[in-house]
Amino acid sequence: MIDIPYLIVAALKIACFASVGLYLLLQWVKLEKKYTSDIPFLMGIALIFFIPGMVIDILYTFEIVGLGLIFNIRYILDMISMILFFGSLLSVWMSSRVKLRYILIASLTVIFAIIYLLVPAYESLLLLDTVHIFVSLPTILIVIITFLFTYYTKRLTNVHGLLIALAAIVVLVSQIVRPMLKGVAVSIIMPSGLAWAANLIAVLGWIILYFGFKLKPNYVK
Repeated sequence: MIDIPYLIVAALKIACFASVGLYLLLQWVKLEKKYTSDIPFLMGIALIFFIPGMVIDILYTFEIVGLGLIFNIRYILDMISMILFFGSLLSVWMSSRVKLRYILIASLTVIFAIIYLLVPAYESLLLLDTVHIFVSLPTILIVIITFLFTYYTKRLTNVHGLLIALAAIVVLVSQIVRPMLKGVAVSIIMPSGLAWAANLIAVLGWIILYFGFKLKPNYVK
């Protein structure tokens, strides 16, 4: 049986990733001086990288693809997105250490890709979900700390750090509750349980992220 609630929210999540990601990339294109280490560029690319994973989820819901290596790849793509988020934050903490930033990004990508490939996805997605929480948790916490820091020190004037930190907190909640909600209210019409609710929480977080880049902080006159 096709999980209709999950499909609806998954489509909404894809639309959210595409719209917010393209918005950030367009904001980056408008900059006079553009660098691939800029926060709008890396975060925009990161959001676009989330889309293939959601497409794989939809194909799995329609039973077009089954459990296996494709889900390891699906979570690797998510992991790349998280590392791109992490890379964008390095420009705040290590602005003058460009080479070291790229080395860190490349090293983390290789290490986490190997970890995800070693997880047996053909047995259960719950294990991959759990691993993903532990991999993404540090990055999300760094996002929260970084943008709270930039907001309260008034370091960034073109983004609303408090809203971006709030968005990261909402996304973090969705990541934590997702594995648990997958086993709640499982039925013929909802074989994925309440996983759709976790995705809906994440959509709220990405919408808040959009406003974090759209609105200026209140200390900017």
